[in-house]
Amino acid sequence: MASTADAMLAQAAKDADAGYKEGKSNDTKFGRWYPMNYQPWCDMAVSKWAEDSGNADIVGKFAYCPSHVNWFKARGQWHDRGAAVRRGDIVFFSWDGGPLADHVGVVTADAAAGADVHTIEGNTSSGNAGSQGNGDGVYRRTRGRGVILGFGRPSYKVAPKPAAKYEPFPGVDYFKKNPRSSVITRMGERLVAEGYGGYAKGPGPQWTDADRRAFAWWQKVYSAKNHLGWSGSDVDGWPGKASWDALKVPKG
Repeated sequence: MASTADAMLAQAAKDADAGYKEGKSNDTKFGRWYPMNYQPWCDMAVSKWAEDSGNADIVGKFAYCPSHVNWFKARGQWHDRGAAVRRGDIVFFSWDGGPLADHVGVVTADAAAGADVHTIEGNTSSGNAGSQGNGDGVYRRTRGRGVILGFGRPSYKVAPKPAAKYEPFPGVDYFKKNPRSSVITRMGERLVAEGYGGYAKGPGPQWTDADRRAFAWWQKVYSAKNHLGWSGSDVDGWPGKASWDALKVPKG
């Protein structure tokens, strides 16, 4: 599995959204996995989410929050409580404001410096009435900065963006048949985005002489940008494959 923040949060969300609860005396799947069962398990939960999402090497495996803090500090990945935060940051809490971390969770949304922080945490309570650092389950919480010690920022990989999808060149005969299609509308919108200002109305969905004039403009622009020296039938407004592909008309 890719070591991304999305993958990390997906694992945490499975437990939060399923309403995971501990058994008697801190009996949990996290403690059995670590293995250090029947102990406070907030950091073991974070560690298992990391393991299950392919992030173990960048999040670490810990049961003791202060050691986890020191691990991030040694890697130069520590940010103080007031800093802007990112999805996937590991957030550490100090309930009394002291220098040692009492509890840990994972940040679920970016937040500006000083703003409240949205989290998923294990071994906490659903609200402020229960124990915050030794509660009964995995919950989504919103925390103010006053109880936050700081943040570890794992070096997650960035998930690749899906390749853009463009309309393949339909052939010049397609246009000579005067088509009526959303393809013509999207083509005209791309021409406008490239700087063409000659449409009196529209563009599309019907192919007209206005579209042919617009595409002739694009052929000239594309030729000039790429020093192609096109003239005559190369800039007659009937789309060819090179100029069509360069326009990058989005697929419908």
